[in-house]
Amino acid sequence: MMWLKTQKLARIAYGSRSATRLLAGMGENMEQEKIILTRLITPQGELQLQQLAETDEKNHPVYEIIFNGVFLMASYNELSEKSLAALAIEPLASERQDIRVLVGGLGIGHTLRAALDCGGIQAVDVVEIQEHIIRWAKSIFSELNGYACFDPRVNLIEMDLGDYIFTTEKTYDTIILDVDNGPTWLALESNRRLYEKPVLLKIKSLLRDGGVFSVWAAEKCAAFRKRLDEVFGRTELIAVQDRDRRGRSTDYFLYRTRADERKQLRSCP
Repeated sequence: MMWLKTQKLARIAYGSRSATRLLAGMGENMEQEKIILTRLITPQGELQLQQLAETDEKNHPVYEIIFNGVFLMASYNELSEKSLAALAIEPLASERQDIRVLVGGLGIGHTLRAALDCGGIQAVDVVEIQEHIIRWAKSIFSELNGYACFDPRVNLIEMDLGDYIFTTEKTYDTIILDVDNGPTWLALESNRRLYEKPVLLKIKSLLRDGGVFSVWAAEKCAAFRKRLDEVFGRTELIAVQDRDRRGRSTDYFLYRTRADERKQLRSCP
């Protein structure tokens, strides 16, 4: 987990440096050039979009989003973000053809793209607090996410996810949470409530019978899994492999549970 440890240390560096070249590897005597495309002050804090000098294996630009000095998301985290949507929707695929999905956090748009590519999807609501991330997903990232934001089934909502959860009257078949790096690594301190019992209980109430709730995390958190078990009945912790920007394999974690604990969760083959 060298990359994750490096990024934790980099939380301080990203928040304070103005240079476009930042330390990229722990224990490596080299730097990777990064071009800061924009740095903005938002009501929630500092938001930074940066691009690596090199391209990926498909010759696509490589982007990273830094929020309040915290590494938030990167275009090379595609595999785990798409797995998040696929594993959340897969248990429902043989049961329903009118699946309604709520995605918390837009980012690059990989999770949204994967949700749209699943069968039986009727509508996807995406709640994203940052208007700039919505704008980037519709422009800079649009080729990377397959122009997902322009799909007629998609409704983009600029709002705090916690506020949306407590005010919406909609119900969903699947709710997907990817607004932080998990319960132990927050982008915003105010997001802590998303992983606490009151919000989890509210999320359960928004799920239709047998609905699936899934969460992306960079690290395991036993306390969070215990809370999920207490609210939903049984939780799966699924390790998924992804790549860091150098193409090295790294593990991330997905929590998956259902609103009706009698339903049997089945992992994708």
